[in-house]
Amino acid sequence: MSQDEAPVALDIEQLSVVFDTPDGPLSAVNDFALEIRRGECVGVVGESGAGKSQSFLAVMGLLAANARVSGQARLGTEPLIGRSIAELNQFRGVKLSMIFQDPMTSLTPHMTVGEQIAESIIHHLKISADAARARALALLEQVQVTDAPRRLDQYPHELSGGMRQRVMIAIALACDPEVLIADEPTTALDVTIQAQILALLAKLKRERGMAMALITHDLGVVAGIADRVAVMYAGRVVELGTVHEVLKAPKHPYTAALLASMPRIDDTGTGPLPAIGGQPPNPRRLPPGCAFGPRCERVDETCRAARPALTGHERRVACHHPLERP
Repeated sequence: MSQDEAPVALDIEQLSVVFDTPDGPLSAVNDFALEIRRGECVGVVGESGAGKSQSFLAVMGLLAANARVSGQARLGTEPLIGRSIAELNQFRGVKLSMIFQDPMTSLTPHMTVGEQIAESIIHHLKISADAARARALALLEQVQVTDAPRRLDQYPHELSGGMRQRVMIAIALACDPEVLIADEPTTALDVTIQAQILALLAKLKRERGMAMALITHDLGVVAGIADRVAVMYAGRVVELGTVHEVLKAPKHPYTAALLASMPRIDDTGTGPLPAIGGQPPNPRRLPPGCAFGPRCERVDETCRAARPALTGHERRVACHHPLERP
């Protein structure tokens, strides 16, 4: 079965997230739509504040109490939006797991590594503590933690940043989820360890056939592991396609500007890197029409008047005047 024929593991449609704040409503996610198939990794990229993490925290049911969520998200055929915490706990950690950005704040400091991995296993799989510990050890070995038997009885502060991130991955994989959400999994790591973590995630995806959402601001990370990429701006997906299509021939001016602002190993120029002019819009006061319009060189009255729809089939773009590429 080709990847295009694989069943959809996570399907998100018309997802919006609004936070009620003392200064008024803040629109963090606007009509977000994405599907991820089994065995596929979709990179979700964009500047800080684009709504990447909030979109998937909404799917997980982990947003702050002042959030209002609308739209749909289905794990296979099971709806997720609007469910109670008790209902969501039947899926979270079992079929749907998340690796968070900072393992030092995500791990519990007073529990050993083994206890933290085994906790989820005992709760969801209903097995004995000894069996859960054995599974925790096997998971540490699978995520390539050195000297795994000793690490089981260590605390998070006794491990390096790379080791803590591997422990977070082990916890997320403990119950063999169908969908894994990795939220900036390499942000706090040096380049060498980043490469190791990404290679590990790619290996685990292949071996387990998981669907994976990789949230990042780094297009280089996406190029190395993702099958498709969704580019977000102001809470919306503005471009979607295969990694090769989007990175080699971007259609949205924002995607093209992001790529142009990245240093290239084959660039012999000595001048400064191009920058995207202006600032991302205030989510409390999004501009009418295209949110990228105030920063776009191709903007016209159509762009200012009407928000462009995300059109296309597999290759999609939300732009009134998309870039024409060969």
